[in-house]
Amino acid sequence: MSEILKNGGYMMACAFGSLLSAIIVGYLVSNVSARFSFSVRKKLFSKVEELGTAEIKQFSTSSLITRTTNDITQIQMFIAMGMQMLIKAPINAIWAITKILNKSWQWSAVTGAGVVILLVTIATLMAIVIPRFKRVQKLIDKLNGVSRENLTGIRVVRAFNAEQYQEEKFDSVNNELTNTQLFNQKAMSILSPIMYLVMYFLTLGIYFIGAHLINNAGMADKIGLFGDMVVFSSYGMQVIMSFIMLAMIFMILPRAKVSADRINEVLDTDCSIKDGKLDGTSAKEVGTVEFKNVSFKYPDAEEYLLENISFKANKGDTVAFIGSTGSRKIYFNKFNT
Repeated sequence: MSEILKNGGYMMACAFGSLLSAIIVGYLVSNVSARFSFSVRKKLFSKVEELGTAEIKQFSTSSLITRTTNDITQIQMFIAMGMQMLIKAPINAIWAITKILNKSWQWSAVTGAGVVILLVTIATLMAIVIPRFKRVQKLIDKLNGVSRENLTGIRVVRAFNAEQYQEEKFDSVNNELTNTQLFNQKAMSILSPIMYLVMYFLTLGIYFIGAHLINNAGMADKIGLFGDMVVFSSYGMQVIMSFIMLAMIFMILPRAKVSADRINEVLDTDCSIKDGKLDGTSAKEVGTVEFKNVSFKYPDAEEYLLENISFKANKGDTVAFIGSTGSRKIYFNKFNT
């Protein structure tokens, strides 16, 4: 009885330590993922503040809103789950594999076959859903755009009695997004039954092969083979469970990858308008605005609207448009107020 109590105490201590470790790890991972999303969101917002009109039109306002909110949330979820499972699962798998090595090549072959089936399933599903996850994020951009259009133009919509038109426009985008998400979720739901089928058929395979080995073994080896079979079954489940945990990460990885690419696309964009490095303390003049050979044209336009404009307006001066000759020469006059 003392031995039972002693080993039972060890088991309770391990269980309590596992609970305590889970609480600590959960707190640390939540803290890290939240701080990461805070940092990325701040950098993305600052980058958008630096973008010119041409770059903002390139992404669209609704898309920039989605990238600053929904896309960063997807990354945060992946980090929160990934930091736990991407570290825990390989450790469990490697530890379990080292325990069952050299037990029986037949059992190892069955376990390897189960792992291969899981990996092939995961790779196939990722190849199918990743393009559609890209489409999902674009559809969310489009849904945000339609919602913003309706909210900012609500007075015009009501004035022209266009509620039905706006509802049909929203329903079209909403249905397209819903159908795409339904396809993705149905595709990823295939992974769960396959995982459990592999896990249970692996158990059956181990016991079936074990029964055959025990039946053909000598009397002295039967007990050892039975013990090896039970141990192998337990550790084989650890290997499969480790890959199931990785599969859960792979279920959210495609969308997180798409979101990360969209965020990097904004952060890597070169700004067409560069801010100066004047800090405001070394300036000798106050309230002075000076243009030196400034030219301007709209994107994709062939000719400049303004070309080689130079003037200097001191404090209290007003620059007024006087007139133009042709399409490219513009004259300004400066007078004191």
